[in-house]
Amino acid sequence: MSTQDGATIAVAVLVPAVTAAAGVVSLLIQDRGVRRSRDGRRRLVFEDATRQVAFAAEWWKAKQLTAATPQALQGPTAVANGWLDEASARVAAAEQPNLGEDPHVSVSRLLLLYRFRRWSAKAIRIGFYAVLGLMSFTVLSIVFDKPTRENTPSWVAILVLSGIVALLLRFWAVSADSTATR
Repeated sequence: MSTQDGATIAVAVLVPAVTAAAGVVSLLIQDRGVRRSRDGRRRLVFEDATRQVAFAAEWWKAKQLTAATPQALQGPTAVANGWLDEASARVAAAEQPNLGEDPHVSVSRLLLLYRFRRWSAKAIRIGFYAVLGLMSFTVLSIVFDKPTRENTPSWVAILVLSGIVALLLRFWAVSADSTATR
């Protein structure tokens, strides 16, 4: 086996591995964005609840100053308690973990083996699988096609292009499905 044959086989094996690694990195970046947006929403809920509690306290003080009798404070007391309970419920809801999110990178997420909600995402996933099949066929063609090594650079180009297309289709399918949840 010549060094060109070894390099060709190495490229044939490395391109799918690099494609998979790029998919894993993209999943990690996507998960980080989801975590950051969830933390931002939690922070906004806490700030809003803090403002609501501060308003309720100031409003209660103003009602105490203007109330002539203790019986006149019964209605405002119920209103202020309602605002405080509402703020407490919002904070409690924001602290609950989202059980529907998958926090780790898995093979099913990488290969889009989970259930999609939109038909367009399902169609894009079929294209993704077709390109993965083309990549597999190309790798096998490079590895087992010894007599015609002069065609190998074109096979490698097909392999690299199909890897890029597979990544783009994967991102597109996830994007098409995530618009359904928004």
